[in-house]
Amino acid sequence: MEKSRRSLWLVLGALAVCLLLYPINTGPTRLGTLLLIAGAWAASFWRFRNRKSVRLGLGAAAVLTLGFLVCPGRHFDQPKLHEAYLEALRSYTGTPYVWGGENKLGIDCSGLVRAALIKASIQQGLLTLNPGLARFGLSLWWHDCSAQALGEEYRGQTKRIISARAINTIQPGQIEPGDLAVTATGVHVLAFLGGNEWIEADPAVRRVIIVTVPAPQNPWFTEPVKVMRWTELRTN
Repeated sequence: MEKSRRSLWLVLGALAVCLLLYPINTGPTRLGTLLLIAGAWAASFWRFRNRKSVRLGLGAAAVLTLGFLVCPGRHFDQPKLHEAYLEALRSYTGTPYVWGGENKLGIDCSGLVRAALIKASIQQGLLTLNPGLARFGLSLWWHDCSAQALGEEYRGQTKRIISARAINTIQPGQIEPGDLAVTATGVHVLAFLGGNEWIEADPAVRRVIIVTVPAPQNPWFTEPVKVMRWTELRTN
């Protein structure tokens, strides 16, 4: 009996890790991840129920985590979040393209811009002990959306800044680093890094690349776009 319980504990933990690493983010995988984490915690609690220190540690970890997440949020340092977001975007350079992917094992265009903000928000929320930022990151992770949805201000997460005939025609000063360019067709989204650089998970190249404008040979830079800004990064 004890051996079977130990096996269950290991299996639940391994499955939770696999789902966390699995690049494609869908409703079932998100729900499965949460259930497996809860199951692994419960199995660990039962496995070490006779070890008071471990039992208390697991209980304290659960209480502190839940307590932190339900606490009121507060104003955050927007420049620091902005900087963390741009760093997170760059960190995915070279990541393989996988449709529906949202991590470094595989990512697509909307997954890139979402994963970077999820990472930056949760990271800054934990570093500054700001539950509101952490909750925003988790909410962004839970409510998946496409490039088209980002261009349609899905759940108020983005706001339109300008429309342009092409990324190549956008003039300096019209947009800010971190802004998103969603193609008029709604099939692709890119992020502005500042200067003359844009980053995208390009399905043709099959990886995340940084492109310098003007880029007349890249079709994504020559078609009409809507430039969007994350509401959490808006200063006006």
